[in-house]
Amino acid sequence: MQSLITDWKVMSLLIFFIALGRYLFLAGSAYLICYKLGIKLLHRYKIQPKSPAEKQIKNELLFSLSTISIFSLVGIIVYFLYRKERTTIYLDINEHGWVYFFCSLVIMILLHDIYFYLTHRLLHTRWLLRNVHSVHHRSVNPTPLAAYCFHPVEAILQSLIVFPFVTILPINLFAFLLFTFLVLLMNVMGHLGFEFMSQRFRSSKIGMFFTSSTHHNLHHQKVNENYGYYFTWCDQLFKTIHKDTFK
Repeated sequence: MQSLITDWKVMSLLIFFIALGRYLFLAGSAYLICYKLGIKLLHRYKIQPKSPAEKQIKNELLFSLSTISIFSLVGIIVYFLYRKERTTIYLDINEHGWVYFFCSLVIMILLHDIYFYLTHRLLHTRWLLRNVHSVHHRSVNPTPLAAYCFHPVEAILQSLIVFPFVTILPINLFAFLLFTFLVLLMNVMGHLGFEFMSQRFRSSKIGMFFTSSTHHNLHHQKVNENYGYYFTWCDQLFKTIHKDTFK
């Protein structure tokens, strides 16, 4: 019994520090490079010339730590379900093959994109925007540190998509971990505050299909447009794309 409790303690700490480490590595390094070490060299790529206020940075860090704690709890629940054989997670890639491995990753990305768009629109309804999502929108001029800057309710809402993936869709553990890594990577890019994609590419037929730093930065400035995560197709379909997104 004691060894089981110790095992859960170790696993809980491991999950938390992995989540924290990923955030510090991706969001922290992006912030350090763009806003500290390379601010003068990269300034011409800055979307909003003004520097973010120190109060905003503290807000982004505080709520990101809260989100990391919530996401870690979700990870612990998934681990508990896995130990109880209540998930569809498998370890051997050969069980379903490499083709399915990458197909499952694409499926998760597509479903997450739709889920995020719909929940994001929900968060912009009057009460939720004022009482929940406003925490994230305090960063009018966002930095990469805002990638996890969510009210606890929003953090829980955004984490729920995980459970259908691990209980319905057969999913390899490494495909799932890669998916969660891509989620954070795209979030950091969206909040980067710098646009390194050329306008020519962003306005091309291929480029217009994907979100960019400019796409999400405009959302923080204008609030009621550009809700997409990976792709712009939902924004274009429901006419919520901002007119300056591809400029």
